[in-house]
Amino acid sequence: MEMMKKMMCGLALMGCALSSHAQVQGFDWSYSGFVPVFSTASSPQPQYGPFDPDYVLKGRFYAEDRDHNGTFSGSELISFTIYGNSFLNCTGSVRCGMSGFSYTPGSVLNFDTYSVTQTGQWGTGWWEQTVHSYRANDSFYSVYETDWNPNGGSVYRHNFTSETKFAISAVPEPQTWLMLGAGIALLGAAKRRRSRNA
Repeated sequence: MEMMKKMMCGLALMGCALSSHAQVQGFDWSYSGFVPVFSTASSPQPQYGPFDPDYVLKGRFYAEDRDHNGTFSGSELISFTIYGNSFLNCTGSVRCGMSGFSYTPGSVLNFDTYSVTQTGQWGTGWWEQTVHSYRANDSFYSVYETDWNPNGGSVYRHNFTSETKFAISAVPEPQTWLMLGAGIALLGAAKRRRSRNA
C-alpha cells in the first residue's frame, strides 16, 4: 500500500512538471445555425433559404500564448483546421492562408481564412476550381467554377445571424492522457494484487 502511495505521488509530481512546461493549447470549436444563400453566374440574384439551426461549422486549432497576454493571435497559431482540413499547412494543388485570427478564452473566436483547390488548365475543358472562405461571425462560402459548365460558377454561402450559437472546449493535453493511462494501469495492478492476496 505504501508503494502504491509513492507511485501516485510520483505521477502527480510528473504531471505538474509536464504542465509547467506545456504552453501549447488546443481547442475544439463550433458554430451552429445559419441562413443558407445560393447563387450562380447566370442567376446572380441571391436565393435565401430559411434559418437552419442544425447546420454546423466546426474545427480545431492549436496555439501558444508566447507573450503571455491571455490572447492567442495569428502569429501564435500553430495549426488550424476546419472539418479536418488544414488552413495553415496546405500542400499539392491546395493553396490556403489566414488573414486574421484571435481568441481570448471566455470570449468569441475570430478568424478569416481561405483555401483554393485547382485542377486542370483553363480553356482545355477540364479546368475546375473550388474556393472556400470562412470569416467568423460574418459568413462562409464555397465557390465552384469550371470552364465547361455553361451556367458558369456557383456560390454556396452561409450567413451568421444573432441566433448562431458558438461553442468551444479545450482539447486534453498529452500529459492528461498519460496520467489517465498510468492511473488505470495502477488500479489494474492494485486489483490483481488484492486478488492474489485474497
